[in-house]
Amino acid sequence: MKRTPNGKAAISMRAAVITAILFAAIAVEGASYKHEEVISKSISVEDAKRLVIESLSGDIIVMGEEGRETIELKLVKVVRADDEEAAKKIAESMGVVVTRPGDLIKIETRYPKKGKVKKSIFSFFVERGQSMSISLTLTVPAGMSVQAASASGDVEIGHMMSDVEVSSASGDLIIRDIGGDLEAQVASGDIEVGDVGGSVSLGSAAGDIVVRNIGGDAEISVATGDVEITSIGGSLELNSYTGDSVVDDVGAVTYEGISGSARFVDVRGAVEASAASGDLNFRVAPVALVDYNITASSGNVILRFLEIMEDGFVLKAATTSGEINARLPITVTKVNRNRITGIVRGGRAKVFLETASGDITVEEPEE
Repeated sequence: MKRTPNGKAAISMRAAVITAILFAAIAVEGASYKHEEVISKSISVEDAKRLVIESLSGDIIVMGEEGRETIELKLVKVVRADDEEAAKKIAESMGVVVTRPGDLIKIETRYPKKGKVKKSIFSFFVERGQSMSISLTLTVPAGMSVQAASASGDVEIGHMMSDVEVSSASGDLIIRDIGGDLEAQVASGDIEVGDVGGSVSLGSAAGDIVVRNIGGDAEISVATGDVEITSIGGSLELNSYTGDSVVDDVGAVTYEGISGSARFVDVRGAVEASAASGDLNFRVAPVALVDYNITASSGNVILRFLEIMEDGFVLKAATTSGEINARLPITVTKVNRNRITGIVRGGRAKVFLETASGDITVEEPEE
């Protein structure tokens, strides 16, 4: 479900992000009057299968409802200005534009343009300290696919049966109960995801990520922030640059970490993991013959088998500075203070464990 934006869309989104940053940087000390308007609209769906929402500043809430044939939209306009007259004048030029290109319904927030207020909206806000936002709440047919983008604001989406794509330059994302695939990206904000039937692709430049109950595969990347993952039906690809990770119940794992520890419990599939700095702790319950390749530049490496792999494996473990502890029925073929090589039972799989600075522990339950 990945999409490559066309040139105009990419430019438009960059402009929206820049505008949101400008708004966020402006103090509102001079805006003593708050004006708020609530407007409701009903939009016919007809044959539309997709919903696209683009918002510059304000929260977005989208909830699916089975059997619905219309989109119920509530927008809340909030303006802070020096006085009532100025606030109302700005609010008059704020709203949403609804278009229907192809099989989709597109909803875009609109703000005052030059000439609608005394001066350019940018200079008006920078000089006088005003602020404005439009928050959107939508109840939509559950079968529609949803694409929502916010330059500044939280986004919450739930109870949708099809694919969902969400992005925010600044704001938290909460997505629950999705029947299809999910793609979610945020530049600054947390991501919370639960109960997705398909696969997920998540990314955060700065913020924590919490994920629970994913039916398919998961691809997750976080630059700065912690990650908590529970119950992935398929495989997991996780990239964490600064922050700790905890994963419970997953298929195969591909992990790359720069700074932070990672703990994986109930791993059913193969493991390919590396870390520049931080401990790597794996508790695995293999359901098939799989390989494990776990390396760290600085940190301890722990591999505990919760269930015995009957066909066994070849073990190679090495540490430059540290100790190796192997509690296994192993036939040792090579051993010294910092390295051990041997065969466990049939030796059909491969287990490679290495750290430059740290201890290595590998063990099985007693037979």
